[in-house]
Formats: sequence, structure tokens, C-alpha cells
Amino acid sequence: MMPARARDTSREVREVLKLPAYRRLFAAYTLNELALSIGSLALAVLVYRKTGSAFGAAGFFLCSQFVPALLSPALVARLDQRSPGVILPALYALEAVAFLALAGLASSFALVPVLVLAVVDGALGLTSRALARAATVAVTAPAGLLREGNAISNAAFSVCFMAGPAIGGVVVASGGTVAVLLANSCLFALIALTLATASGIPGVPADRTGDGAGARLRAALSYAARRPAIRALLGLQSVALLFFTISIPVEVVFAQHTLHAGASGYGGLLSAWGAGAVAGSVVYARWRAASPRVLISLGAGALGIGFVVMAVAPSLVLALVGSAVAGCGNGIEAVAARTTLQEHVEEQWMAMMMSLNESIFQAVPGGGIALGGTLAALASPRIALAVAGGGALLVTAATWALLGPGGALGRSSSPPPEEEGPRPRSAPAPVGRQ
Repeated sequence: MMPARARDTSREVREVLKLPAYRRLFAAYTLNELALSIGSLALAVLVYRKTGSAFGAAGFFLCSQFVPALLSPALVARLDQRSPGVILPALYALEAVAFLALAGLASSFALVPVLVLAVVDGALGLTSRALARAATVAVTAPAGLLREGNAISNAAFSVCFMAGPAIGGVVVASGGTVAVLLANSCLFALIALTLATASGIPGVPADRTGDGAGARLRAALSYAARRPAIRALLGLQSVALLFFTISIPVEVVFAQHTLHAGASGYGGLLSAWGAGAVAGSVVYARWRAASPRVLISLGAGALGIGFVVMAVAPSLVLALVGSAVAGCGNGIEAVAARTTLQEHVEEQWMAMMMSLNESIFQAVPGGGIALGGTLAALASPRIALAVAGGGALLVTAATWALLGPGGALGRSSSPPPEEEGPRPRSAPAPVGRQ
């Protein structure tokens, strides 16, 4: 039978949107994701056009995603004890300045300064996203609306993921890269203004873990390692993302050389994935009250099935179906895993755990992309997709086992004995529904 809470979707969506601080954070989050997807496309096109080299494109990927994933946790450790109502507008304002500088460099291109700014912007973006997620939890969890808030944010992310590259491509084609970068600078300035004028965004309890960002980062890693639920969720996501991202470099070869569908076929696969992700966000919103074990396994299983369908598809039509199913799984799994993590993290560690989670999402895909490209080159695109599907199904089985009765989630409520003792403030219980 359908969970009782699944029938109250529209009412609870209205309830979470009544929270003034959430509305500001949601607007900032949506504009941020749209700006990042458009800006990433524009910068990737700029670097490739100016260098004419795959090495240049690879350098941009490393500087915009992988390196920031290594830097961001330390930056969050330095900032997460400060007021998000002050820090978030400042970070978004700095991103506006970074895109303004990138627009200036687009005309008189120099690779090294562009890559340096890509690192800076990437680190700022990851840091602001982690702090914004933590602030959103602090607003929605006390009202019992954490899953509802995440469902709305996930739907917005899925739409931006689907629409952002298309918008960026049209603007780049019609107005040029400089126009896109200037528009992004204005968007980030608008985000900064939106949050600077917001009220009711709570800070986090102070935590005395030693002096400096290094001590807090080490304490955060220790906190994650000693809690079975957090350790299991972060570990599962790391392995899952390795398999989930194998398809990224494979799909273009699969569409054009295996299915002989050309560029339009590749575009169709991406669009089908995006549409599936939007559908997945609707599925999560509707059945968000289901157990984390069911939701995460459902998402990972759909990804696995979708990849397998693509691997055996004799035609583009069936491949599109597989891509849509995988996209739907993606739209469920990511938000379900993140919400479960948030429900098992104490308030004073929320930003740090969100930072580690975001860094995993940025760094691990590099390994998946490399693995996918290698498998496609040495074997075939179908083999690469089959490995992705098999790996995703193994992750599904591991999730079902680890998150079952008596598993990691059931052992997470009590801290390990070595961590007992004085605690900051009143040592609040994990936020969200258990």
C-alpha cells in the first residue's frame, strides 16, 4: 500500500515553500545550478576552441572539477562555523568576480590564467554548494520537512541539468562565449544579493575541535569514519559513482559508431537521460517517505538496468529507453543518498559532511570517465556499458545488504565509546526523520 505521507505531496510542498529562508536558499540554489551548467559548457568550448587540443579540454576538466574537489573540504572547514547569511553572499559575490575576469580573458586568451580561475571558481562553487545544503537542512529539518525540501531542490537541479547545456549552447552560438560569461557574472551577483537580503538563515552550533581548518578537517574525517551510517553511505556513493559515470565518454561513440545514429542520436541519448532524471525527481517527491534502503536501491537498480538495456540495444529507440530508465534512477538515487546522509549527521558537522559528499561527486567521476574511455577503446562501447550496468547492479545488492535491518543505518544512532565525553552545546540528535 502507498505510504500515507506519499498522498500529502502538494500540501507539504506548500508547507516547505512557506519558509522564507528556504525560498531564498531555493532561489539561490536553482540559479547557481543553472549558472554552473551554462558556464561549464561555455568554458569547455572556449578552452577547446582556443587550444584545439584534447589535452587542453582535459586540463580544464581537472582544474574545474578534480582539483576543487580536493581543495573545497579545507575551505569549508575554515568557513562552516561562520554565519551562512554572511559567508554565502560573499562566496557568490566572489564567483561573480571570477566570471567577470574569465569574460575579460576570453578575448585575449591565455590558458594558464583561465585554468587558475577555473580552479578558484570550482572551489568557490563546491564550497558554497556544501554550505547552502547545510543551511537548507538547518531550515527544513526543525520543521520536519527535510525530505520535502530536498525533493523540490532535486527537481530544480534535474531541470537545470537538462536545460542548462541547451541554453548555454544557444547563447554561445548566438552571442559568443563572452556573453555567456558576463551573464553568469550577473547571475552570481543576483544570487549574492538574494541571500544578503535574506533573514532567518540559522548558523550552526560552535564546535571546539582544535585551532585552524586542518584540525577541523581531521576531526570531520574521524567523525565520518567512526559512524557506520555515514561511512557506509559515503563509501557506497564513491563506488557507485565510479560505475555510474563510465557511460559519459562512451555514449557519443556508442551513438555515432555503434548505432550509426550520428550527432542527433547522441543528443537524443542525453535528452532522454535528462527527461528520465526529471521523472526520477518526481518519483522521489511522490514516494520520499519510503525507507532509504528502498529508495537508494531503486535508483541504483534503475541505473543498472538502463545501462544493460543500452548495452544490448539493437537500435536507437531501445537505447533511448535505456537512457531514460538510467536517468530516472539517477534522479532518485542521488537525492535519496544525500537525504539519508543528512538524516544521520549532527548539525555541527552538516557542512563538513556535505562538503565531503560534494567532493566525492566531483572527484570520482574522473575515474569513471577514464575507465569508460579505456573500455570503449580496448573492447567496445557495448562492453563498457555492460560493465557500468553490472557494477550498478552490484551496488544495488550492496546497498540492500548494508542498509538492511541490523545494518549500518541501524547502528548509527549511538556514538562510539571513544567519542564520549564533553560535547559542544547539547549534542543534538541526528536531524531529520529516522
